[in-house]
Amino acid sequence: MSELIIRPAREEDSPALRGLWAEVFGDGEELIGAFFRLLWRPEDCAAAECGGQLVSMGFCLPGAAALGLRCSYIYAMATSAPFRGRGAAREVGRRLISRAFASGADVVATLPAEPSLCRWYDEKLGMSPLFKKGGPGVEFPPAWLDFAAVCGPHSDGTPDMLWAVARPGLDPEGLRGLGWECTFD
Repeated sequence: MSELIIRPAREEDSPALRGLWAEVFGDGEELIGAFFRLLWRPEDCAAAECGGQLVSMGFCLPGAAALGLRCSYIYAMATSAPFRGRGAAREVGRRLISRAFASGADVVATLPAEPSLCRWYDEKLGMSPLFKKGGPGVEFPPAWLDFAAVCGPHSDGTPDMLWAVARPGLDPEGLRGLGWECTFD
């Protein structure tokens, strides 16, 4: 079997990224199209390919702010079913976090899609619960608010806390329990 290659996304990856999103999450073109129209930038995406096929992806969206700190948000981590368990998502996630910190982010957060994934984010990416899902606190750019409106209300099936990791040397304790409204769940 071919080796996994983890790389930054490119503009021409858009169709394959959209296809992987639909395959893994089952979302329709309205939601996927809104994301790519409002928030997609290749530099905010990492991809894994195997044998020339895009098999895993994740996005790390910059632009949120919490108490003067710059925050990024990991969203839509997905791996095609035949390629799961090979470390692609872990490597994509690590690449996203590393690039976010290199670009000036202080904190990288995510809302696991289901409670069973919290352990994965802890063990694979060193994340722990920090922000509260929903409510006031973190500030977002207008495009995030527009995409959140397409996503609709928060899902009861997702955890109540966002998991996060701070850049080395930063103690994020002052952010604990701060509301994070735009989770796109």
